[in-house]
Amino acid sequence: MSQENFKYIQNPSLKTVWSHWSGNPTFQDRFLYPEKPFRNSIKKVLRWQLFPNPQAKEKRHDSWTLPVRKNSAILESKEDFILWLGHATFVFQFQGVRFITDPVFFDLPHYPRQIEFPFPLESLINIDYILLSHDHRDHCDIKSLRLLMKQNQAKILAPLHLGRLLPSLCSPDKIQEAGWYQAYKMKENEPEVIFLPARHWCRRGLGDFNRILWGSFLLRTNKGNIYFGGDSALGGHFEQIGKLFPIDLAILGVGSYQPDYIMQESHMNPEEATLAWKKLGAKTLIPMHYGTYDLTNEPLGEPYRRIKNCFADKEEYLKILEAGEGFFL
Repeated sequence: MSQENFKYIQNPSLKTVWSHWSGNPTFQDRFLYPEKPFRNSIKKVLRWQLFPNPQAKEKRHDSWTLPVRKNSAILESKEDFILWLGHATFVFQFQGVRFITDPVFFDLPHYPRQIEFPFPLESLINIDYILLSHDHRDHCDIKSLRLLMKQNQAKILAPLHLGRLLPSLCSPDKIQEAGWYQAYKMKENEPEVIFLPARHWCRRGLGDFNRILWGSFLLRTNKGNIYFGGDSALGGHFEQIGKLFPIDLAILGVGSYQPDYIMQESHMNPEEATLAWKKLGAKTLIPMHYGTYDLTNEPLGEPYRRIKNCFADKEEYLKILEAGEGFFL
């Protein structure tokens, strides 16, 4: 794969915040992570599916369950807050603007939700923006999006080409698509939202591998810079983002990492997430992407235990939330 054959694309109507960035590289109309492109491996998938899980016994005996707080009172507040609803779904409220990230509320195909939703879904109102990091079904669920669009007059901030999945949900003028290092068009006095890299990949069906971009988000608010990492493996983009922006709070995935021979190119384990937090130069880490769906080989509670161990000598920098738990800034 020669870089001479790369084509670089971005949204020409949006501002690019890093002058050295010329657009997202594509090869044969497929996006890629330039440092180390993800490669499909049927052999690895078959190995995962056909061979026994070496942690099967641990998994059966792991009784840990993600705690759930059943209280939606924070949603009635006008103050700035962060609220975790499980997996990669957060509600942010800053400067009177309400965001929700990667909304997934229900069972997934083959993967039931392991915890109850913290409160009635009818409580999810007054949402101004839906942030979608990529097209995987545990981050971009059409049923959940349809419910949100029915209850809210929300706009969608998405990666390049993700809008092609959403024509039945809303009109095109409600969707903004950005490439990496591009800032979405926001109203005056709203937080700035910038789309940033992640080391991951995209696919919904058999023939659409990497036809849609993926990434992460930075919210630049009057209470500080909040980084939402989406799905990502460890990569050089964390250090680059940390050089460009001071990060006050980083929200990073710490689950879905076993078997590592297949997952290490897509997700981070707790130790890798800790290293990413350091590379970002972030003040605080909130772990996510664990405890809500049982997607991979590790026991459900292992990410929780390992991330706590990573911060055993620096607990003040780690903020572990229960599902349904929020806090004011």
